[in-house]
Amino acid sequence: MELKDSLMEFRGSLMELKDSLMEFRGSLMELKDSLMEFKDSLMELKDSLMEFRGSLMELKGSLMGFRGSLSR
Repeated sequence: MELKDSLMEFRGSLMELKDSLMEFRGSLMELKDSLMEFKDSLMELKDSLMEFRGSLMELKGSLMGFRGSLSR
């Protein structure tokens, strides 16, 4: 009877471990999703900064042209 009780207790511990591992897996999946969203946000920021850089370069070109026309 003692062996049976020990085995049942061990089985219960294994079930708790399984539940904990499943919960941990769920947390890891949520973390992965959050990191993917963060990566997407960073990519959007990069694209916006590149567009802004392009606009600044256009502005620089326009100002250089304006400066050149004032020199004449």
